[in-house]
Amino acid sequence: MKKTSTPKPSKKDRAARVLPATDLTLALLEARLFLEQGVPPAPPGVLNATIVAGLLRDAVIRPALDSLAFLHLSQAHDLTVRNAPWIADNPEAPRKPEGYLPMFQSPAGFLVGCLLFHYLVLLTDQSTHAHRTYRAAAEGQRLVIDVDMAKPSIQIYLPEPVALAIGHAVASHHILGKSVG
Repeated sequence: MKKTSTPKPSKKDRAARVLPATDLTLALLEARLFLEQGVPPAPPGVLNATIVAGLLRDAVIRPALDSLAFLHLSQAHDLTVRNAPWIADNPEAPRKPEGYLPMFQSPAGFLVGCLLFHYLVLLTDQSTHAHRTYRAAAEGQRLVIDVDMAKPSIQIYLPEPVALAIGHAVASHHILGKSVG
């Protein structure tokens, strides 16, 4: 009997499998954050405008502008905050734009979503392969960020080149890449 082998997936195929992060991955990260660092998931009502603005600025917007600068993203991003008691109107949830991929399979808890995005963006900036392959690939494109304070949760829609750059960084990481088939 002849032994057949499955062809090794290309780097782009492996990168495309990384995002969106699965619900299981997010649940495991939330559990580890609680068990190892004592940070419980944030229930509705405990996050105020200052905390939300600070986390979005420091864990999402600033890292995206600094660490993903090689992709030439726009300096402005589409940010929607819904169901927040400190905002008079309640905007509709943004739709996923054409050519964008969700960061998470379903919206992530606000804390773990911000922290995971921050970590993956820093990891991407350290990837020389991502820098070489995706330099200026997202010229002028924006992140679309949806925060729902009723849960509280976050979903980040990434232009495809940004998602692939993150995917390449994860897939080629010596520990994380082992989980990407």
